[in-house]
Amino acid sequence: MKFEGFNAHSKHIIIKHALKHKNVSLTCELYGISRTTFYNWFKAYQKSGVTGLQSKEPQKPKMPNKVSKTIENEILTYIERYPADGPKRIYYELKSEGFDIGESGIYNVLKRHSLSKKQERIKYSKDKALNPKEKRKKRTAPIFASAEDIKYPGHCLIQRIDFIGKFDGIGKIYQYSLYDVYSKLGVVKLYNKKQDIDVWYFFEHKIMYLLKTFNLDIEYLFTKKTKVFLPYFVKGNKQKEIIEELKVNHHFVESEESTALESINEFNEFLVKEFYNKVQAENNINSFAKVEREFHKFLRSYNFLRPITSGAKKGKTPAEVVLQKAEENGADFSTLPLWILALLNQKKRVDFK
Repeated sequence: MKFEGFNAHSKHIIIKHALKHKNVSLTCELYGISRTTFYNWFKAYQKSGVTGLQSKEPQKPKMPNKVSKTIENEILTYIERYPADGPKRIYYELKSEGFDIGESGIYNVLKRHSLSKKQERIKYSKDKALNPKEKRKKRTAPIFASAEDIKYPGHCLIQRIDFIGKFDGIGKIYQYSLYDVYSKLGVVKLYNKKQDIDVWYFFEHKIMYLLKTFNLDIEYLFTKKTKVFLPYFVKGNKQKEIIEELKVNHHFVESEESTALESINEFNEFLVKEFYNKVQAENNINSFAKVEREFHKFLRSYNFLRPITSGAKKGKTPAEVVLQKAEENGADFSTLPLWILALLNQKKRVDFK
């Protein structure tokens, strides 16, 4: 006996037959089904009775890459401005502005609007330029009018990545720098390969350690936003985790919009003039490891021994300004690392002479 189709009633008959004769193989042969099919039905019958044998309608597929109208408009607006950029670049840019969308979701939007190819996006951008609509307001970060608006160490920090150049016998040098506008303290990490740059790993293991050591907080952190290095600031979730843990007001800025934020340019220009320009003249600095070693000595001298030459903090070193704030915050100086104490003692000996 064979059924044309198997509904809940017919499945129940087959199961009762097998139970009655205690022979699953005979039942399967009689009704033209496999043992696997029978045991799937039998398991459903044991769990839910005849109801479990009813055929279930296929569920509608979930759409994990479905994009909201707001984000879709952001993608199209971005294409108007930068039609040459593809899904990966758009992903980095939107993530830096706080939009949570995957690269595949962006590609789906482009494909739906016939913009998956570069030439299609360029044509779209030109057509929009001929028929302009009201542009969205550009997100602006809170900007300090001048350095005088910044009142203490940690009030305003700026970070950026720069390609310093390619040096004979040494190779390429990339520089991540974090600069405290108030104290003029600089923290720098050098890399000789772009793919090795890991900003938030360094931030977590170096910057957060210094903050804890000096009992300091960061209120505003500005990240210089450049296309070539933006991926190194927004990849993964570490940025979000650290910013939330430190409760920092973090903003990406495309250009220095105030004299306060321009100060990191002065810091980097100082590094180029006083260190990098002299690297090639030193015959014994002939490897990246030696550049790193010499740079760390130079930076420690800058932070701990070189006095600030102008303003209210004139005569003090960046480290002294930071330590003064740390003392106000109740930092335990007896726990300071020995290298910090040694540098502070060296500064006292220099002042005494």
